[in-house]
Amino acid sequence: MDTLYRHWLILRMIPRHRRIATTDIHSRLQTEYGINTTLRTIQRDLIALEASEFPLACDGNRPAGWSWRADAPAFDIPNMDPVTALTFKLTEKYLTKMFPSGALVALQPYIRSASERLNLTAESTLSRWPNKVRVVSRNLTMLPPVIMEGVSDAVYLALLEERRFKAEYRTMTGRKKTYEVNPLGMAFVDGLTYVIASLNEHQDPILLLLHRIQKVELLDKPVSVPVGFDLDEYITRELRFPVGGKILLVVHLFNETDMLRLKEAPISADQNILPPQNGVYKMTASVEDTLQLHWWLQGFGSRIEVIGPDSLREIFVKLSQELFNRYNKAS
Repeated sequence: MDTLYRHWLILRMIPRHRRIATTDIHSRLQTEYGINTTLRTIQRDLIALEASEFPLACDGNRPAGWSWRADAPAFDIPNMDPVTALTFKLTEKYLTKMFPSGALVALQPYIRSASERLNLTAESTLSRWPNKVRVVSRNLTMLPPVIMEGVSDAVYLALLEERRFKAEYRTMTGRKKTYEVNPLGMAFVDGLTYVIASLNEHQDPILLLLHRIQKVELLDKPVSVPVGFDLDEYITRELRFPVGGKILLVVHLFNETDMLRLKEAPISADQNILPPQNGVYKMTASVEDTLQLHWWLQGFGSRIEVIGPDSLREIFVKLSQELFNRYNKAS
């Protein structure tokens, strides 16, 4: 039983996308689990596990580095139950459409295991559940850009281990630049992955798009976090496209269906819709003035009129005039 337990712990320590040295396994067994054994025993254990057809890969270095093979299924004890398997299958079906290419690579072994587990219960109602569930988005679906092979893993590892990395970066115009990147966080927005980082010796954070990174080289330099940096505050300021601060939005709604939908799913806790006057509903709500708000209002077309604040109404008056002039041009 002691040997079996040690083998189980060793297998759980082995990473998938990088290698762990036998010396590190030996050290962790002792410090984390109180298991005192020799380095030679660990080496024999790994060779025996590989010979037992566990999909392990050794780099042959001294000390040897071990990892799971790329095609290895997920190793997990206890065995994946059907409900967990179903969750991973739904993840595959829906999150892969929301996340950029490569972002869910780490889940692929679990998804493969989930498929195998559900295949074993093919006659059960649970196995048919994915065919009964759909997630629908009202947003326009855009194809996510392709991320260079290996870039995602390297950047995720740098962020996890709080290490800087050197990156070859392609700008929007196609120019290539090389930066030393000090990663501070990541954000996923509509299929795009943003890396929040400072560059070279600068302190001010900027946004890098992951798909524009062409090459990554991890550095043995620690990340330094700028004084006062807050990831949530930065994302709110830079990725939600703020135009101003908090406003009291006042609109007229001309469609009863729109009014009913907004009553069911309000845009703020203090949203209020008054009874109709001549078929027109007046709605007020305290919201942040952002470009997303402007785009959302534009989506209603002529079914909505912005009444206040005055600054926002002026924007829509100007927009309406520009649209009228554009569509009124002679063909």
